[in-house]
Amino acid sequence: MKSILPNSRKHDISFHASGKIDISAHIARKLSLAPGDVIDIVQEYGEMYLYVKLRSGNYVGRHDGRVWVTANGKGTFRTCSKALATAMLVAAGVNGRLRCPCGTEIERDNTKYITIIYRCSL
Repeated sequence: MKSILPNSRKHDISFHASGKIDISAHIARKLSLAPGDVIDIVQEYGEMYLYVKLRSGNYVGRHDGRVWVTANGKGTFRTCSKALATAMLVAAGVNGRLRCPCGTEIERDNTKYITIIYRCSL
């Protein structure tokens, strides 16, 4: 027998070579994302963590990684950051597109960080 759905896990975040980054509604809720927030990715001990660097209304000027709500109305967010997308693609050793699940969230210094499982492209 052959399974129709060999991998049922859905991706939570996707990185494209063009710099486009799509964030699922599940992750957006965990991070309490709002339009205008600025996201960033940090690396520690070989792990990558997604977090909100700046909350909307608490900064002035233009920033790379600023998110907006997508038009589908389902709570998903998008941003364009060539630097973030390229760093993730290089770390994963992938060309074109990287679709990853996310792991557990940790909290440090009143900031939520979500683990990006970038070695497992879906």
